[in-house]
Amino acid sequence: MRRFLRACLGSAALAALPLACKTPVAGAGEAECPVCKHEGDLACLCVPIEGDTPRCERDGVTWYFCSQECRAAFERAPELYLPR
Repeated sequence: MRRFLRACLGSAALAALPLACKTPVAGAGEAECPVCKHEGDLACLCVPIEGDTPRCERDGVTWYFCSQECRAAFERAPELYLPR
């Protein structure tokens, strides 16, 4: 019974994650990390946009990332992470 409750509570916690952020919106305070979105990593999906937030520009669009590692992965193979 405890496993069942833990599984239910874990699912409820995931359901409560904010999934309303989008990439990128001018003047917005949050963006989606395109690498985490592609990888299905919901824990790092929403990125607060601050002065030190990892970012790069491609085709006139600024992309924001949850970490320098995600930024580097995007720069190595952006075609994997760009919307089609």
